[in-house]
Formats: sequence, structure tokens, C-alpha cells
Amino acid sequence: MTIQPIGSASVALYITPADLKEHGLTSAGLTLEQALELTRTAFRQAGIDLEGAIEIEAYPESCGVLVFAHVRAPERCWFSFGSLEDLAAAARALSDPRPDAALLWWEDRWWLSLPTGAEQAAARLSEFGRSETHRPHLAASLAEHGRTVLSSDALTGLLTYFPV
Repeated sequence: MTIQPIGSASVALYITPADLKEHGLTSAGLTLEQALELTRTAFRQAGIDLEGAIEIEAYPESCGVLVFAHVRAPERCWFSFGSLEDLAAAARALSDPRPDAALLWWEDRWWLSLPTGAEQAAARLSEFGRSETHRPHLAASLAEHGRTVLSSDALTGLLTYFPV
């Protein structure tokens, strides 16, 4: 199954005939309920929250199934940093430290979160670390396995310990 974004709030899911066969289904015998269940499973595995309308186009030939869906934007965007020096440099590069930033430690990396909508800060942070926003189930993994370093105002906290 392939999931492709279409704009900021929509995605397309292509379920190939091989995907259908893997689940014991065929394009010709596929019911709407089965297509909907496959769709929900694929999005759940990808860590994408469905929101609103879902349009399913099933082709009875050998083409498979094409699904268009509206999705909910993630509530937070995540960045990971391989070193504390890179993270401190990123904090220094922001002209306006975000009070709603949190910092965690997991898998030998520093993880910084910002609320969705902080595009300018996210663009600056991407110069120093890597964006991890599209990683499936990231928030759940960090909540379960990550260790909270600073739960809020993380960028200001970093600037306190690592001034210019």
C-alpha cells in the first residue's frame, strides 16, 4: 500500500492487487466495508489520523483500489538532533524562543517538539537537526520510551545552560 500526500489535509492511498491478495481479497470481490477496513488499517499503521470524508474508488479490473481521505494535521512537529551542540546552536538561531517547546531524550538523540503552525521556527530548526514529523507513531513512542528533559519552554532552558 502506498500513501501519498495531496496538499496539507488530504492523502491518497493506493492498495495494489498484491496488497488485496495478501489480505485474501480481490478487486472484483471487494466490498465497501472491506475497503474501508483496509484503509483504516493502513492509516493507523502509518500513524495518520483520518478526519472527515473518505472517497473510495475501486476498480474491478486488475488495478486495485484508490482511496482519497482527509486527514488531521499532526498536533506537534518533531525534530531530532544527534548532538547537544547542534541542539544548542538551533536554540540560539531562533529569534523568538517558543515557550511551548518540549525536549526529550530517546534512542541516543535529542527530540524537540513544537506545536503545529510554528513554520518559521521549524524552518530554522531544520538547518541544525532533522524533521521527524512524518515518522509513524512518533508521539506515542516518545511518550512511552522517551525521557523528558524539559517539558515546556525547552528553548529558553537550553539558552540558559548554553548562552551565546
